This record gives sequence, structure tokens and C-alpha cells, in this order.
Amino acid sequence: MIEKTGPEPIYIQVKNWIRGKIASGEWKAKEKLPSESDLAATLGISRGTIKQAIKQLITEGILVQIHGKGTFVVGEQMEYPLAERLISIAETMIESHKDFTTRLLGLETSPADQTVSRFLELDPSGQVYHLKRLRFIEDTPVVFLENFLPKQLFPGFEQNNFEEKTLFSIIEDRYKLRISWGKRSFLGKGADEKIAEMLQIDKGTPITFLEQTIYTEDNVPIEYSKVWLRNDQIKLTSILKRTQ
Repeated sequence: MIEKTGPEPIYIQVKNWIRGKIASGEWKAKEKLPSESDLAATLGISRGTIKQAIKQLITEGILVQIHGKGTFVVGEQMEYPLAERLISIAETMIESHKDFTTRLLGLETSPADQTVSRFLELDPSGQVYHLKRLRFIEDTPVVFLENFLPKQLFPGFEQNNFEEKTLFSIIEDRYKLRISWGKRSFLGKGADEKIAEMLQIDKGTPITFLEQTIYTEDNVPIEYSKVWLRNDQIKLTSILKRTQ
């Protein structure tokens, strides 16, 4: 099974062995792997070697570790269009027929800090609504969102149902503000302690951090958001055309 005296490093052999289990269907999507101790005993190698192989497979998006639960085979990822459309994650989930739920974690008003003021072009004394939500696919937390909106543009904002309606639909349907365009930036990073706890992953697990500002037709910024995405659940995609 594992050639301990061969030229190929043992952890590479373990990676290939795990891949084989997944490819054959013996270990199915979202199935929990045996414990590292059990795998080490089965293969007759050290637990440290198992850890090394699993860590690389997590980086490659094959496995995911959920804090307090164990290591799992990654299921089918939802594709989120990176650049060709201004569409929210919730709208993408609806289009993809994903069974998702939203949990409202908090809504408060506060003075805009320096970053929020810059993105929303507010005076230092400007007040914003600060909305926090967590989205789940089949009971798995996949997205943590923080949204900031100028208070003066959204009277009665706290009366909206943020667990049943998307933020874009609230902005456009209730407040009649047409979203015209937006600017997004993406950054790959390791989850810090707070985000790891929110998304039920281990601290340091690779995630995608997204910043977005949306604008009206008159180029007025009306919402700034910070979004953390689980890479094992959501895959960023983009269709690009080369023009002459």
C-alpha cells in the first residue's frame, strides 16, 4: 500500500491513496474521513505524515477540516461569477437552485470608520447601518457578510426581513434605488480566529475575502460590503473574451 523505502515521499503516496479513495467513490462528497490516528494505524505510518498529506489536500481544495467535527471530502462547489455580472451571492444561490438559509447576526447604527467613509464617500460624522449575516448551504456555513449602508438613504432599514429577502432586492424594491454598477476586489488569505469560528473551519484555512462597493446610475455609492467565502464550497469563475 505505502512503499516506505521507495523514491516517492511517503506523504505524496498518502495523498495519492486518499485521492484514489475519493475517485473510486469509496469516500463520497461531504463524507467524513477516518481520524488521523486511524489512518496512521491503517497505513502503518506516523500521524505527522498523515497531517502533512491532509494539509496539502486541503490547500488543493480536495478536503476541508471543520473545527470540532473532523476532515471531510469537499462536495460540489457553487460557481460565483467573478467579473462578468454584478450579482449577489444570494442571487447566485437562487439561480443555482441551492437550498440556502440566512441567519441575521446583528444590525446596528454607528459612525462610519475611516475605511467605510472612504468607500461610501461620507463625511467623518456620517452614520451607517452595519449589517452582519451568515449564509448556510445544507446547514454548512459558507459565507459571512458585513454590509454598510448610509443611514440617510434607508429610513426604517431595521424593519426589513434580512433572513428572507436579499439585500439587493431590498435596496431596489423597497427603496427604489437602481443598482447600476459595482467595484470588487478579491484577496486569498487564511481565516483568522473570528472568521474560522463563523465558518466552522480551522484557523488558517484558505478562504477568499471580497470587498465590494455598489453604485447608482448617478455614481453614488450606496453600499459597501466585506465578504468571507469558504473556498471548499464556493468557486469563483469568470468568462473572458479576447478582442482584437
